[in-house]
Amino acid sequence: MLAARVLVVLLALLLGTFRAFAADDFRFPVRFEGIYRLEGTRDGTHWDILEPAIVGRAADIVRPRSVLPVGFTDARLVPDTFVDLDPMLEKLREKHHLPGLAAIVIRSNRVLAAGAVGVRVEGTDVPIMLGDVWHHGSLTKSMTATLAGMLVEEGRIRWDTPMGEILGTKVPDMHPDWRPVTLSQLLRHRAGAPDHDQLVTNGVWRALWRRRDGVSDKRAQWLRAVTTNAPVATPGTKYLYSNTGYVFAGMMLESVTGKPWEILMRERLFAPLSMDTAGFGPPGTPGRTNQPWGHQWVAGVPVGTRPGPNADNPPALGPAGTVHGSLFDLAKYLMWHARRGTGSGPAVLRPETFRQLHTAEPGETYALGWAVSHRPWAGGKALNHTGSNTQWFSNAWIAPEKQAALLVLTNIGDGTNNLAFKATDAVLTRLIANHLRR
Repeated sequence: MLAARVLVVLLALLLGTFRAFAADDFRFPVRFEGIYRLEGTRDGTHWDILEPAIVGRAADIVRPRSVLPVGFTDARLVPDTFVDLDPMLEKLREKHHLPGLAAIVIRSNRVLAAGAVGVRVEGTDVPIMLGDVWHHGSLTKSMTATLAGMLVEEGRIRWDTPMGEILGTKVPDMHPDWRPVTLSQLLRHRAGAPDHDQLVTNGVWRALWRRRDGVSDKRAQWLRAVTTNAPVATPGTKYLYSNTGYVFAGMMLESVTGKPWEILMRERLFAPLSMDTAGFGPPGTPGRTNQPWGHQWVAGVPVGTRPGPNADNPPALGPAGTVHGSLFDLAKYLMWHARRGTGSGPAVLRPETFRQLHTAEPGETYALGWAVSHRPWAGGKALNHTGSNTQWFSNAWIAPEKQAALLVLTNIGDGTNNLAFKATDAVLTRLIANHLRR
């Protein structure tokens, strides 16, 4: 048996692919610290891409057999190649004085181009690596909306379920105008929920930092502090971008499942999509530079923030913006949305639910976690969102008609002059021109 396994590995080395040989899991020995793709087959001859990008850093890559879509019988790991974006990224990083910059283009579940340049911490020489982990801020919002879609499909909640029905018992003196606010209105920023400035003014933001309760208790305190007062606008009448609305939506999902939002995200989204690096809060270890640090502009110069409480918003904000993950793991998620759950990806959401998530109400431009527009380069509908906790910046676009996605990241916030947005937008302009015009 041992000799047979050795022969399998030797053949894989010669062929450039790695086949699984474990009974319960797919276990692939890694030949080099590079980028691989996971392929699956139904008949042993035609292979489809199941995972477009896996960083080979461990001794081997393990995937449970349950990740195979229905009908697939085998899987293999294949070393991958793509256009190196480093030269282009380095020129723009220097031009915009950023500590680090990374980008990826993916189409039809295949990585076309990727790169990562700069340093993890300004003032050091520790380089950014392709597999590093980044904070994605409000890109989390579409993930919370996606989780809601899963629970709607299961009949645990409805898009029109009112807050009062789910959260009313937590706040007996909830203002009557909050009770009919629906899950959909919260996710579309149409609930009249307050924004950050109003939370600072009324002291809620300070209380979230000062209280020593658990995350769920802090969210409950947030709910009580806000909903005992009237919404800042009549629900359903006005678009008001609000992290608070997403926190309340996340609480509704917690209530109907009996599980914290963070656990739901790990079980229902990260695991099925094999987003191994995904988690919450600032990446990295305090006192070390094992991952990029977030930065802020101080007198025009990037200054890093050590991983820890000061490197992010309060954990209670989770459903609105605390997810972190690698460039490639976020690309998997974006491509899953771009393909609307079709093809060889995990079938944990129906195509019709994706269409709901991606469709704005008539006269509006924000759907469920995505801003919606139309772009010629996208072949029609384009979805986008930016994300930042003021110390990182992510800029994501999806073109469903072309089954394409783009993601650009930097480990510094926007500052007062939209510097991070301008830099990531400049990268996106070049990526679109070079890879998606056709």
